[in-house]
Amino acid sequence: VYLGRSPGGRRVAVKVVRRSFAGDPRYAARFRREVDAARKVTGAFTAPVLDADPDAATPWLVTAYLPGMSLREAVAGSGALPPDAVRTLAAGLAEALAAIHGAGVVHRDLKPGNVMLTADGPRVIDFGIARPEDATAITRVGAPIGTPGFMAPEQLRAERAGPAADVFAMGATLVYAATGAEPFGSGPPRSRDLRAMTGRADLDAITEPWLLDLVERCLRVAPEDRPSAVKVLELLGPPDEDALSPLAARWLPPPIAKEIDHRTAEAGSPPGSPAPPHRAPTLAPDDAVQETAPPAERVGRRALLAGAGAGAGVLAAGGLGTVLWRRARGRDRDRNGGSGARTPGRSRAPEGPPPEAVPRWTRRVSDDYLELAAADGVVLANGSDGDEILHALDARTGKVLWKRDGGSSGILHRGVAYLSLNEATEISAVRARSGRTLWTYSAPFGEYPGAGLAVTDPVVSFGSDRVTALNLDDGRRRWTAKTVGRERVAAADGLVLALSSKELVGLDARTGRKRWRYPMDFADYQLIGDGLAFACDRFGTLHAVRADTGALVWRRGEVAGWGCQVGGGRLYVEGHDGEVLALDSGTGRQVWSRRLARFENDPRGQATALSLDGAMLYVTCTDGNLYALSAADGRVQWKYGAEEPNRIQPVSTGGLVFICTRDGRVQAVAPPAAAPDRNGGPRATP
Repeated sequence: VYLGRSPGGRRVAVKVVRRSFAGDPRYAARFRREVDAARKVTGAFTAPVLDADPDAATPWLVTAYLPGMSLREAVAGSGALPPDAVRTLAAGLAEALAAIHGAGVVHRDLKPGNVMLTADGPRVIDFGIARPEDATAITRVGAPIGTPGFMAPEQLRAERAGPAADVFAMGATLVYAATGAEPFGSGPPRSRDLRAMTGRADLDAITEPWLLDLVERCLRVAPEDRPSAVKVLELLGPPDEDALSPLAARWLPPPIAKEIDHRTAEAGSPPGSPAPPHRAPTLAPDDAVQETAPPAERVGRRALLAGAGAGAGVLAAGGLGTVLWRRARGRDRDRNGGSGARTPGRSRAPEGPPPEAVPRWTRRVSDDYLELAAADGVVLANGSDGDEILHALDARTGKVLWKRDGGSSGILHRGVAYLSLNEATEISAVRARSGRTLWTYSAPFGEYPGAGLAVTDPVVSFGSDRVTALNLDDGRRRWTAKTVGRERVAAADGLVLALSSKELVGLDARTGRKRWRYPMDFADYQLIGDGLAFACDRFGTLHAVRADTGALVWRRGEVAGWGCQVGGGRLYVEGHDGEVLALDSGTGRQVWSRRLARFENDPRGQATALSLDGAMLYVTCTDGNLYALSAADGRVQWKYGAEEPNRIQPVSTGGLVFICTRDGRVQAVAPPAAAPDRNGGPRATP
């Protein structure tokens, strides 16, 4: 996004699709939806569209420039807002959402970083993942679209996100504005997601009765129990006219108001160069960028996001003749709750800069997050965004081996890919390299296989309102157990783990017979290994029970159980504060801990996904890096500077590691050539 100037001297915000993405039809379709959504929405509390051409060679969108600062920036710099300002904010957001929903659009990513504070009230911006209200396409299970801490439970469950999801996000945003903290904590994204799904918002710091009542209504777990945006306006009552005065931004605290006044005054001053004549949209090639161009001015986060090399380029935006200025390289880091651009040296492993991994190839397969699986030289990548196509890639080259339409997920086992297809109503077994179908199971009416498959000889199993197991060799139904599987089961070593409403159940993989039951409330991750079964309950307590009997071996609190890995007598898990923990799998005793990501807006760091491959533990973090740790002692062996934070589990096969990006690319990286074991650095904390 660039800061531009119209022929009349008015400053505007110009969003341009990167040249590398402009030719991608799926990305183009997404940008076209963004333009359509932004055009549909009108109202005093959104940024109006001035012009756009989503079908141009370089697609672009021009909106009014909003001089101000994001709510995230304001609270981070000046602290929580006073009650009167929060009331004005609530009214502005509710009015904006009423306009958005009235146009038949759902924003889907309302958060403090997408709320601009201006002199005449708040504005809702960024319709990059907005959808028509009646859209039925869902995201891949495990990778919901949105921002952790602000996504509604239905988004986290990959269900249709309607207007009520925006109301939930508004409630979370108001809590942040009033307290300076997110309602579901600041730990790893999975921990925040679990608290959101179970209705465990921390509202203790809210003292105003009217605000407490409002946010409690907005943050209800069931979407039908939340008020509409119009109802929120009714609950707030008539506005305070004095609080909405545009003069000196009086609705905000003085430090914030002063900064907004300053930025507003800057926006009214012409940059000094004349506007170019009207001409067809063009963008100067990178090698034509002039280093002598005027430096970009300091503006708000959404007014100008760095996305290109330093220098200046010119884009004549249709009839607008808009002049653009580029800023230095950087990236918006608000995806996981932080803000600000990433700069060199802001994120470092505690023991100093480790060697950098080598990129091998990149393959674009979707335009959203991907689900990855890898084994035996094959990578399965499944995207979403309404047109789910599952790709099988050659791990060494990135070449597409085969595709399947309507893929929800896949798992690899002994050279065979087991796929959930056609909105998770079919399961197919295909040869991993050739794609040749071996068998297909079509679920009868009333049975929903879901998207979570688990394999252990001799069955592939899945859960929904019951657990079903199919023979690996022919796909015939082997058994069905009445235990509810909640769409996700785990399987290994001849055991299938499932969860009913109040217990964890161990099933014999061959017969479906219940081996044991263990009382447990709302476990959302199950894992089997080292002769034990592991599950994390709704309170963040990790339980380890014997896989053969279900007897409790140990319990440990303050962990984020989703995504834990087990092997070699160790259990690797994320701590509630974002660190990586290695525990003795037999006792639960901590062996080592490691905090990785460290940067300005998240100094504690947050691990987001773990993957174990023999002696190496791969960890993605909120600083955008992939780290390779020694599984034995937690030392960082190497890292890879991915372009953005990533919540999806990395995978590995054939000596390569694979990660995905938010815009649907699979990246293959190789360890640094002949990288030595880094025994010189400090050990992880015991």
